[in-house]
Amino acid sequence: MPQDHPVRFIREFVDGQDLARLGFAMPISNEGRPAYAPALLLKIWLYGYHHRLRTTRKLEAACRDHLSLVWLSGMIAPDHNSLWRFWRDNQQALRQLFKQSVQLAVKAGLVGLALQAVDGTKLQAVASPHSGWSKTRMAKLLAALEAELDETEQGLEQEGAGGQTESYRLPEKLQERQALRAAVKAGLDQLTEDERKHYHPKEPEARRMKCGGQQPFAYNAQAVVDQSHGIVVAAEVTVEESDSRQLVPMLEQARENTGANTAVTVADGNYGSGSQIAEAAAKNLAVVAHPMDGGSHKAEGYSARDFHYDAASGTVTCPQNQPLDFSGETEQKGQLVGRYRCHVKNCPAAALCKDKKGRRVIEIWPHTAAVQALRERLKQPEVQDQLAKRGQIIEKHFGHIKQHDGFRRWTVRGAENVRTQWAMINLTMNLRVLAKLWKTQRTDLN
Repeated sequence: MPQDHPVRFIREFVDGQDLARLGFAMPISNEGRPAYAPALLLKIWLYGYHHRLRTTRKLEAACRDHLSLVWLSGMIAPDHNSLWRFWRDNQQALRQLFKQSVQLAVKAGLVGLALQAVDGTKLQAVASPHSGWSKTRMAKLLAALEAELDETEQGLEQEGAGGQTESYRLPEKLQERQALRAAVKAGLDQLTEDERKHYHPKEPEARRMKCGGQQPFAYNAQAVVDQSHGIVVAAEVTVEESDSRQLVPMLEQARENTGANTAVTVADGNYGSGSQIAEAAAKNLAVVAHPMDGGSHKAEGYSARDFHYDAASGTVTCPQNQPLDFSGETEQKGQLVGRYRCHVKNCPAAALCKDKKGRRVIEIWPHTAAVQALRERLKQPEVQDQLAKRGQIIEKHFGHIKQHDGFRRWTVRGAENVRTQWAMINLTMNLRVLAKLWKTQRTDLN
């Protein structure tokens, strides 16, 4: 095998890891055939993801057919069951391996910590969108099943009362309907808890999301990418359809993985919720994004964002430099919101500000000051330049995964498996960058 072949890097990377410390299960065989070494199975999985082979049966065949994998595995060809059991039993450790790749990249100087971008992409679940259930359909199905089961059970009771005392088994169809009723009830309970309207019996954690112009069952894959060499410094999967609550969790993971704060993180407007912006500011996480809160800017007249709030004095001033009167607090969405009213009579800008009844109320949320400060920062040319780089940092990453690697749909079921697969996808992206450095410099990355 050539000295600069990628499989040599995979072997060196795995051999340099303390798999037990990372949490990989270390089997001990006292009887029978010895178990496959975790390092061997890990090398096979990493080779598979590097070559877009993400299913156990394809990997099983590749262990016999791919010359480079035959070399890497030492002519050992585990079957698909052994490969799947390794995945199943080491999911947390595989996700830790992604974190390890980030730390290696930091050590190698591949993470600049000057500018990074965060974004999410919706990827379709394995489950077919056509076999999902709607809440309305489930309610009708449950009612029909209840009626049918009640009728059948009454018939069985009447047969027993007629003198048939011998024991009997429930009819197979009745057992199937009881199981279906239990599944429908569980699905309805889940929908009520999650406040959603669709459910898939084979993938209950997946949700309908906008994906490829349709709304299949999907998961929301998140990533944070460093600008310097495209290293993925954080990766996670959520079942939430929106990105509005993902900003701080993703940046905290990036800080944990790299061991330091990045100077600036850019994001699109979907991450600009006021509460997340305020929390990021409180945790010393510098974010550049267009805030969602504060209302849209009107072409004519004054919007809420045109009113200045002074957090130190607790006062609000209108665009005409007139102070508003504080009129108390109200609770909204579990937060105390201050209300300020305008009582200026004969104001020259009343037509641009007040409604038809002559009212204008400004609400000050706990995050208003942070949002207002961010809007001021967005006026700076250098900040606009940073925001303009968002697409080329993060969209390029998603484009490579979907176009070059052809990964547009999960190949595993359930949120836990999906999180592991996303970690493996982004681990592969990082290893490719590390492999280039290893190839040119023969650097000891471990």
